[in-house]
Amino acid sequence: MKKSETLPSFSKSLFSGYLVDEMVFPYPEQDKEEKENLDLILETFRKFAEDNIDSSKFDEICEVPTTVIDDLKELGFFGLVIPEEYGGFGITSTSYVRVLEEVGKVDGSIALLIGAHQSIGLKGLLLFGTKEQKEKYLPKLATGEMIAAYCLTEPSAGSDAGGIKTRVVRDKKKGVYILNGTKMWITNGGIADFFTVFAKEEIEMPDGEKKDKITALMVTRDMGVASSKQEKKLGIRASSTTEVIFDNVEVPFENIIGERGKGFKVAMEVLNSGRVGLAGGSVGGSKTMLKQAITHVKERQQFNRPLIEFEAIKDKISQIAINIYAAESMTYLTTALIDSGKVDYSLESAMSKTYATDRLWENANEVLQMAGGIGYSQEYPYEQWVRDSRINSIFEGTNEILRLFVALSGIQERGEYLKKIGKALKDPIKGFGVLSDYAVSYVKDRLTKERIQDVHSSLTESKALFENWAKNLHITTERVLMKYGKSIIQKQIIQTRLADAMIYLY
Repeated sequence: MKKSETLPSFSKSLFSGYLVDEMVFPYPEQDKEEKENLDLILETFRKFAEDNIDSSKFDEICEVPTTVIDDLKELGFFGLVIPEEYGGFGITSTSYVRVLEEVGKVDGSIALLIGAHQSIGLKGLLLFGTKEQKEKYLPKLATGEMIAAYCLTEPSAGSDAGGIKTRVVRDKKKGVYILNGTKMWITNGGIADFFTVFAKEEIEMPDGEKKDKITALMVTRDMGVASSKQEKKLGIRASSTTEVIFDNVEVPFENIIGERGKGFKVAMEVLNSGRVGLAGGSVGGSKTMLKQAITHVKERQQFNRPLIEFEAIKDKISQIAINIYAAESMTYLTTALIDSGKVDYSLESAMSKTYATDRLWENANEVLQMAGGIGYSQEYPYEQWVRDSRINSIFEGTNEILRLFVALSGIQERGEYLKKIGKALKDPIKGFGVLSDYAVSYVKDRLTKERIQDVHSSLTESKALFENWAKNLHITTERVLMKYGKSIIQKQIIQTRLADAMIYLY
């Protein structure tokens, strides 16, 4: 395959009955030089964390001390994904997520501080910004002189991004947008100086009709942005979470990200690329929990035997290890797809986030259960892990919404194809080519057994099971589309089942 060619989405193809195994086999390995650079960054953080990060204390005082944030800036942790030409490290998605995993092992609030800044806060500028915009802001964002925040959620609009009320009106004489509205649950909201903001504006369409469309803007604190007091939260208490308020804030026209009225695309692209970072942090948190749990069950005695000798405890420990292995495998396969620059990874990113954060919550619950009574005490880390873990399945798209996204995005391509089949059946002569293609794929999908190539012989049974389940996913997708047609959009239980099938296949 030529480098210029774009590969299809692995997961969307699977919904349509095509197993593009060359996209996922063999499992990707990092470049040697990149791996060496990553190891240096990880070692730097480990040494820093050992001497400077007290997660329990930060949770108690409900903030990450300014001195710690300043030290992280000095070490370059706010410019990991920013290209070297703008003063950053320019590391790959794989390396970046691996760093977030390491930070997540130590403290969820700091992982969120760094991740919200780079995964979503400045990502719109990185993906859609002009050369002039990047030259103006990225150097300051790389050093942490400016911390970034992502402003989408509002009091009346969470997962429904189209329901936002924040508005902008163009003042052509001044050459600025007048921005008004309130955003809520904004991570880094109280400490950020750079905000990626999504607002409605009235735009005249080609046919002369005026419609409200979403526009993305870069807004800085000195334009008149205000923040509310810190939210009192169940977990991740040390992270800054506030409302961000815009009261007649004047934003220059040149601060548009992308095009007028195309902000929804910016918002979704940012979240698609950012979610995998949350998966990485969740993997790190789970690894710390497993390590602590193993230490505890080896030391804790009951009935004159250590807990680790009991079968029920072994089952819990092994399941946590399985959860971590699967989440880690999904996450870094996805980062490799992102780094290839040639694929649609939106479903893979959503599935990694969904699976890793669900398992993090499950793991935290089980680790506390094994700790028994001390798990409920603030003298031990278990209860904080449970509190910190709970938010991950909510933000950057609730896991319920992401499951619907996976299912509807996955079946869309097959739905379009079946629509063509329906048209072809109305005129069999003109549609003969389409019908022939369908007949061939129908037979191939149902009769072909050997589909995955180059798998180790020890995985023969797993390979056969996967191929069978993949085929069943495709058949089921067609069945529900034929049965429900457009009304499939309302069948959320079926969508969730399809999504879970795809998540576990991945």
